[in-house]
Amino acid sequence: MGVLSCMKYLMFIFNVLVFDIVAAKPVLSVGAYLLLAVGIALSLLGFLGCCGALRRSRPLLLLFFVLVSLVFVTQLVGAVLFLAHWKQIRPELFLSELRRNYCGDEGAEVFSVAWNTLMVTFSCCGVLGPEDFGNGSRFQELHPGTPWPRACCAREGVLQAGELLGWEQCQERSPGYIHEQGCFPTFGRTLQDYISVPGTCSLAVLGIEIFAMFFAFCLYYNFD
Repeated sequence: MGVLSCMKYLMFIFNVLVFDIVAAKPVLSVGAYLLLAVGIALSLLGFLGCCGALRRSRPLLLLFFVLVSLVFVTQLVGAVLFLAHWKQIRPELFLSELRRNYCGDEGAEVFSVAWNTLMVTFSCCGVLGPEDFGNGSRFQELHPGTPWPRACCAREGVLQAGELLGWEQCQERSPGYIHEQGCFPTFGRTLQDYISVPGTCSLAVLGIEIFAMFFAFCLYYNFD
C-alpha cells in the first residue's frame, strides 16, 4: 500500500470526522470557522510580506517577521502537543455518535455514507467491532434482527460495489466473511505506519517559515 493509498484513506477518515464530530456537535463547528479564519489570516500575512518587500518598507517587514515568528512558535508547540497526546484520543465519543446516528447501508445522509465508505475501504466494522450495532443503536431500531450492516462483510474487491462473499455467513459471523476489527484501532495502525508523511509535510512548512523569517530579517537590515 503506497503513500497515495494512505492519503485516500486519510480523506475518508477526514469526511467521517467532520460529519461525525463537527456536524453533530454545534459547539465544535466554531472550531471549523476558526480554522477558516486562520487560513485567511495566513494568506493576508503572506500578502503583508510581499508588500513589505516590494515597497521596501522596514515597518512592514518587521511586522511580518514578528507575526511569522508567532505562527512558527504556535505550530511548533501544537505539533509537540499532538505527538505527545494523540494516542490518548478515546473511541467513546465516536462510538456514541455512531450508535445514535448511523442508519445502515441504505442511509442517504452524509453520516451513514461516510461510515459505509470508511468500513468498506478499511475492511473494518464500527468503531470497536460488530457489537457496536447491537441493541439500543439507531441501526437496530431501523433494521431489527439484522446484527450489523453489509458494509461490515468481506467483499471480493476493495470497492463498495464489490460483491459480498456471503451475506448469510457474514450474519453467522463465520471467519473470513466479516471484518471483526473496529475502524478505530485499524485507522490507528494506519496512522502509525504513515505518520512520517504528515510529519514530513509539517517539517517542510516549518522550514519554509524559517526561510521567510530569515529573508525578512535580511531585507529589514538591507533596506534604508
